[in-house]
Amino acid sequence: MTRTSGYNIAVGLIVAVGSFTYGFGFASFATSIGQPGFFAYFNLSTTGPGAAYTNHILGAVNALFFLGACIGALGGGPIADKLGRKLGLTIGSAVAVVGGALTAGSVHVAMLIIVRIIQGSGLGALATLVPIYLSEASTPAKRGMLTGLHGFFLVSGYNISAWVGFGCFFSKDLTFGWRGPLAFTSIPPLILFIGCYWVPESPRWLITKGRVEEAWSVLSRLHGDPSDPDEIAAHEEFYQMRKQIEFEVHNARGYMAILKTPAYRKRAFLSCYVQYAANATGGLVINYYSVIIYENLGLRTYLPLLMYCIYTLIGALGNLLSLLTIDKTGRRPSLLVGFTGCFICVVIESAMVGRFVGTANPGIAGQKVAIVAIMFFVFFYGLFIDAASFIYSSEIYPTNIRSEGVALATFTYFAACITFVTPGATAIATIGYKYFVIFACLTLVSIFVIYLMYPETKGQSLEELAALFGDPVIVHLTDATDEQRQEMDRDIKNELITKQKEDINV
Repeated sequence: MTRTSGYNIAVGLIVAVGSFTYGFGFASFATSIGQPGFFAYFNLSTTGPGAAYTNHILGAVNALFFLGACIGALGGGPIADKLGRKLGLTIGSAVAVVGGALTAGSVHVAMLIIVRIIQGSGLGALATLVPIYLSEASTPAKRGMLTGLHGFFLVSGYNISAWVGFGCFFSKDLTFGWRGPLAFTSIPPLILFIGCYWVPESPRWLITKGRVEEAWSVLSRLHGDPSDPDEIAAHEEFYQMRKQIEFEVHNARGYMAILKTPAYRKRAFLSCYVQYAANATGGLVINYYSVIIYENLGLRTYLPLLMYCIYTLIGALGNLLSLLTIDKTGRRPSLLVGFTGCFICVVIESAMVGRFVGTANPGIAGQKVAIVAIMFFVFFYGLFIDAASFIYSSEIYPTNIRSEGVALATFTYFAACITFVTPGATAIATIGYKYFVIFACLTLVSIFVIYLMYPETKGQSLEELAALFGDPVIVHLTDATDEQRQEMDRDIKNELITKQKEDINV
């Protein structure tokens, strides 16, 4: 079995900056609305009759940001197929740089809404392209770790954005207090844009385009093993990859193919549902409106921003631990434990808010329990759901539809954000804890769906996962017999001899 090289990890870290870019850009607005200068600059009231209008404006800004992300996600799939994963990342990062700069320079609400659509489209494309690349460039044994970088860097973006917003809170310049976090969102995509120069193209995409020699050159460097000087394991992996893609390249591709083919539809359901379910826990609502939630729980001045920093830090550490362990624990157990833990935490939080917040007899102890429940919620979400959901969504598709399949899953993620996050400010202000009761019910449903329908995928190559959905696997490596492996090695050796003869003749 091939080993993950240091070069492979380095490339993964560069690509994962795209995930950081999305997380940082997404969370920047969450910290900006915690700054007094934001509301003063745009003449928005947080109390009295004007508060309802303010909540509608916040909902509109969020909704149109996610609309842009939906557009970017759906566009990212075809771009990845036609232009390549590398060029797609380059384009997405360039759009994100421009969108971030324009967002920070917004001079009125209408401009803010429009440019957030542009920024969202760039970030949405990156959120699609990063897991595609990481899954295709990884070894079977460490695919969870490398693809898990997406979740870890994404939540790390949340966390760094939170600390930036916390620091900007103490600025004497109230305008900088909210513009600062938004302006910094252009830095990560600029780093990615430059870093893409050193990122090789996905070997699987190169094979689909007939660039086999270039694909082997990339794979041998990504999965090179000093203890295997003849590169036997890498040749076997490449042989399996090439034979499966040569078979799949004749299959239908694109969004319509996914909808028309039963095996593809099943993959799409599993991939999209896990992204919807992750959002249906209420995680993004808590993340986006955490400042408002903490204020409702009695925290004032800089404390809501500080609690948001701690919240996202727990999530980032959970994702880090997840990517280090998920290749051993598996995707299915991780998702089941995560959704169960989040369900319990949301129930406790709802009960505490309903009983002790906004009532005639508010209780400090109950408010503290609610805050603790929120922290345990992000622990379960970060450790067991965040990375696992993105890994699962990207690895179950065959190469010919992986780009469009992941794009659909990412689109579902952002569509769920529109559904749950957009009315969040108004819902929290009007129905309070009842909004989180909805999330508890949806999460309970997700536990049963995952238990009944989701197979385990760890340890197998992307090509071998086709068997889980009734599709043929051309070459088996994981469970190959000695005779099958010897026959495969003979075929590989003969191909190499033929190639050497051709090179000599040329």
